[in-house]
Amino acid sequence: MADAQKLAEAFGGAGLLEDLAARPATVDDAYAMQDQVRALIGTSVIGWKLAQTTPKAQAAAGIVAPTVAPLLDGMIVPDGTVFGAGRFYKPEGEAEIAIELRRDIDGPASRAEVADAAAGYRVAIEVADTRYTDKKGMGTPSVIADMNSSAALVVGPLEPLAGLDSIAASGITLRLGDGTMVDALPDAMRPDPLTVVQFLTEFLAQRGEKLSAGMSITTGTHTAPTRSEPGLLVAEYGDKARLTARLSEAAA
Repeated sequence: MADAQKLAEAFGGAGLLEDLAARPATVDDAYAMQDQVRALIGTSVIGWKLAQTTPKAQAAAGIVAPTVAPLLDGMIVPDGTVFGAGRFYKPEGEAEIAIELRRDIDGPASRAEVADAAAGYRVAIEVADTRYTDKKGMGTPSVIADMNSSAALVVGPLEPLAGLDSIAASGITLRLGDGTMVDALPDAMRPDPLTVVQFLTEFLAQRGEKLSAGMSITTGTHTAPTRSEPGLLVAEYGDKARLTARLSEAAA
């Protein structure tokens, strides 16, 4: 519990952690610690974040399934949000697609059942963050324990699900705060949003949890996660959608 307490405090802005006293050895251990961190933070779950949502991404991380964490109250914000200086430690930008539900899903669901339960989709910029000084060196289980690097999700307007395939196949780009352009990942590295939510229904059912109406589930990045300097982040989905977020610079 001491490590979970430190992670919860770091999540709240207490500062980066050099290490944990006892790193989780397995993925199951990691989710057990994540549950403790979530309980200590104490705010309600309003959505979910998944990462490593393609087989190639999982192989690169040494795992066999996507990684999961809840999005907590206050973490989903609208297009154009300006984040204050110091809001993040080491922010990374990712262009994503979130699925929003119109009704509960209680138990494992097929891809078609997920589509039927969906209210639509939202384009999104995930601003991921770490609470470790050396995220890569901590290993995947420790990253899962750290709320799967979740921090904030900037979302656009709700769009009809009929346009999902088109937006997912569009020429997605993300411009970072310093102007760096990040192009879309190769097709094999880009997730299918409904299949990702299908996996989440199975994952949560095994844990005795469910997806509730109104929740947004962000389904993995379509651009390589990339550290961003302060400035304006701009995600563009071809000529179909655009959204922004600003990371403020610390005062001199």
